Amino acid sequence: MALVLHRLRSGLIYSQAFADYLESKHNIERLGHQGDVLHLDYVRCAQGDLGGQEWWQLTWLSGWQAPTEHRHQIGDVEVCILRQAMRGLKNRMLHFDGQNVVVKS
Repeated sequence: MALVLHRLRSGLIYSQAFADYLESKHNIERLGHQGDVLHLDYVRCAQGDLGGQEWWQLTWLSGWQAPTEHRHQIGDVEVCILRQAMRGLKNRMLHFDGQNVVVKS
């Protein structure tokens, strides 16, 4: 099966598998999060004891706290990705491998 990729204007690349994962998570959890927006956060340590390690998380953020300029459309789901996380994800790819979300360089 071919890997279908998409790119946001900000430089973030994501696979269709990631968009499908995001939509599934959104559809399962949205009833408990009326007015909230999914929030994608990403941290990559450049140096120190944790240098080279990275973390991502997907949580819900109040729609009032999710600035319009940081909202992006991934597939059919609106996601808030703040500036620092977007910088870390620029020119990287988010992919769902069937069990885990992975960030690829």
